[in-house]
Amino acid sequence: MKKIIIFITSLYICSFLAATEDLDVKGSEIKLKETPTTTATIDSSISRNILIYSTDEEFTFERDAKKECDNRSNILKNYGISIMGCNVSEKENNYTFTIEYLPELKNPDSLNSVLIKEYTPQKTYWNENLAKTELSNSAGKFKNSPLKVIDSKTTEEGNEYSFKIIYSVNNILKRSKTYYAMFKDFVYGKYTFESDAKKNINGIINTLKQSGINAVSGSVIPSDDGNYSIKITYLIKTEELNKISERPEYTIENYRSEETFPFENNALNEGKKRIDAFTKAGISVVHNYAYQIDNDWSFAIDYAVKNIYRFGNFAGKEFLIKRYDNSQSFDFESDAKKAMNEKINNFNSASMYVISSKIYDVGNNYSFYIEYIEKQQISNNSNNYQIK
Repeated sequence: MKKIIIFITSLYICSFLAATEDLDVKGSEIKLKETPTTTATIDSSISRNILIYSTDEEFTFERDAKKECDNRSNILKNYGISIMGCNVSEKENNYTFTIEYLPELKNPDSLNSVLIKEYTPQKTYWNENLAKTELSNSAGKFKNSPLKVIDSKTTEEGNEYSFKIIYSVNNILKRSKTYYAMFKDFVYGKYTFESDAKKNINGIINTLKQSGINAVSGSVIPSDDGNYSIKITYLIKTEELNKISERPEYTIENYRSEETFPFENNALNEGKKRIDAFTKAGISVVHNYAYQIDNDWSFAIDYAVKNIYRFGNFAGKEFLIKRYDNSQSFDFESDAKKAMNEKINNFNSASMYVISSKIYDVGNNYSFYIEYIEKQQISNNSNNYQIK
C-alpha cells in the first residue's frame, strides 16, 4: 500500500513539474507565459508581375465573351505566356473581358521582336493616279529590301496626293536571361463598309502571322474620313518589363543630290540611273523622286541602311554617304571635268560608289565635288546582340 501511495505521489509531482514549464514563477507570483503568435499580412493588390490584358471588344452575350476570352488565352499560351485567369464583366448593355497573365516568357524563342514603322515620302503628286503609280513602284522596291510591307495606301496632302507604306523591321535585343511579352497596336487598311472590315479580320491576322507579326486580335474602328480600319493588336518580345528598347535593324535614310537639271523628267531619269551605285554597294533603295531647286530640278533617293549595335548600344550605320571636295582649282571647266571623271573612276574602282558629282565656280576658276557611298569599318560582334 505504501508503495502505491509513493508511486501516485511521484506521478503527481512529475505532472506538476511538466505543467510548470508553461508558467513563469517569480517569488510568490505565478504567471502564465505568453504564447508566441504569427500574424499573416495579406496584400490585396495585384502583384506587379501579374499584368492585365484588356480589350475594347464588346459582346452581346456573356457566353460569347467567355468563349473569346478562352480563345485569346490559348493564343497567348501558344507564345509561352502563363495565364492566371479570365474575367468577364458587363460593359454598358454588353460584355467584355480581361486576361490576367505573367509577361515573363517561358519559351522566348516562340516570340520574335518586330517593330512596325511607317514610311511616307517627302514628295506629293498633283493627282491620285500619279501617287498610285509611285506607291506601286515603291512597294515593289520594298519587296526587294529587308523591310516587309504590311499595308499601303494613297493619302491626301492638302490639294495633292502622296502615299504611305506600313512595314515591319527586326528589333535588336540585348542578350538576357529573361525576356517579356508586351502588347502593341497599329491601324490597318481602309474600308468603306464596317461589314467588309469585319470579314477581313481573321484573314489579315493569318497573313500577318505568316509575315512574322505576332498578331493576337483585330477590331474595327472608324476612320477620321468616315471610313473604317482595323486595329491590330500584336505581341513583341522585350528584354525589359513594360518597356520596348527600339533598336531597328534597318532604318530608312534620305539622300538629296545638289546636281541640277532643267526639267523634272531629266532629274527623275538621272536619279534612276544613280540607283545603280546603291545596288553595287548592297543597299536597298525604297523610293526615288525629283524635287525642285529654285527654277531647276534635282533627284532624291530613299534607301534602307543597316544599323550596327554593340552591347545593345548604337555603334553606327553600315554605310555612310560622304562628300569629297577637290582641293585643286582649274582655269578651264573642261580641265575640271576631265579631272572629275578620273576621280570618279578611281572611287568606283575602290568600291566607293559615286552617286553624284558637280563642277562649280571658284572665283574665276573651277573645281568639283564627289558624293559617294562608303562602307564603315565597325566590328559587328554577334555575341553582343541577337535578332529574335
